[in-house]
Amino acid sequence: MKKGKGKVKPGIELFLEKREYKSLKLGFITNHSAITSNGKMSVKNLIEADFNLKSLFGPEHGILGQAQDAIEIEDSEYLGIPVYSLYGKRKSPEPGILNKLDALAFDIQDVGSRYYTYLYTLANSMKVCEELGIRLIVLDRPNPMPQSLIEGHPIEKAFDSFVGAYQLPNIYGLTIGEFASYLKGEFYPDLDIDVIYMENYVSDMSFEDTNLPWVSPSPNIPTPTTALVYGGLCLFEGTNLSEGRGTTRPFETIGAPWIDGENLRDIMASYELPGVVFSVSFFIPAFSKYKAQSCSGVTIHITDKKSFKPVKTGIYLLYTIAREYPSHFQWRKRWDNDELYFIDNLAGTDKLRKEIDSISESQVSPEVIYSNYQEGLEDYKRVSEKYQWY
Repeated sequence: MKKGKGKVKPGIELFLEKREYKSLKLGFITNHSAITSNGKMSVKNLIEADFNLKSLFGPEHGILGQAQDAIEIEDSEYLGIPVYSLYGKRKSPEPGILNKLDALAFDIQDVGSRYYTYLYTLANSMKVCEELGIRLIVLDRPNPMPQSLIEGHPIEKAFDSFVGAYQLPNIYGLTIGEFASYLKGEFYPDLDIDVIYMENYVSDMSFEDTNLPWVSPSPNIPTPTTALVYGGLCLFEGTNLSEGRGTTRPFETIGAPWIDGENLRDIMASYELPGVVFSVSFFIPAFSKYKAQSCSGVTIHITDKKSFKPVKTGIYLLYTIAREYPSHFQWRKRWDNDELYFIDNLAGTDKLRKEIDSISESQVSPEVIYSNYQEGLEDYKRVSEKYQWY
């Protein structure tokens, strides 16, 4: 473990210095967000350093990060190397491909929220590597969330999906390397894994403190601030509210054509939630929900990253809109089953939806709903502490 002052060195830069890996026939799960501190893509660095790259694997959004969410990606080629999509006809590397390799490496920028599919691309790959006896190498990167921020509801097994699994709460407080260690320790004990941890990284650094360049890991996470807000406001993907896709402030802007933004702002301001203020927003999404329609709502402005609670903010906002607009507010059905609700997969439980649905009868407060939503969180914290490296 290396801590201290100085420029943070991500795992890829330490990996490049390790000669023992150069002779390995290597597969590489990566995308455009994996770069060195000078901005060059990790895959190009490996090629120039004469690593023996045999195949590439791309997650959701593709290896170049160009596709919008939930779009299946085809196999392709990049820099003369075959690229196998892990977000299309397959969700994990196939044995026929892996058996031609000595090791599989992973290097992608994560955002610190359990809804992000890159986590499950890694998890699925770990499962296959354990089964086949293939070595896995995970190159660590900063978590844009404060790592002391662990918030939400550990997902219940019944609601596991590709946007949540492995008993993770909404915000789980681990880097991608620590997450890999958590999966190894709790779920895949026989996996042969190397985690290349960072140098000079200290838990609770903001991403800006690392002095590393931020590359949007997917089209709708343009900044580290967006990543922080996403930890709670992603819940709105499970509703008929626009979560700001198709605007310049995705996940920081919430609204719909039927929202009175000024009234919503005033109500949200009255809660005096920590580390955040709200402004009225008027917007016309260029794509996604309410494309080309005039919407109103609120924009979220973080004033203190250390005290801001994304999940709490998201639940208070859900509660308020459901209460103020009961004839308009709706939960979205799941993509694969119109008898189930997508919010239950995002929330990791059906209890949040049911509590919000009952507010007109029970008069339950948003604080009680938020408190109930933390059930099981302390158990997760005790387990995850074992895997905190920094």
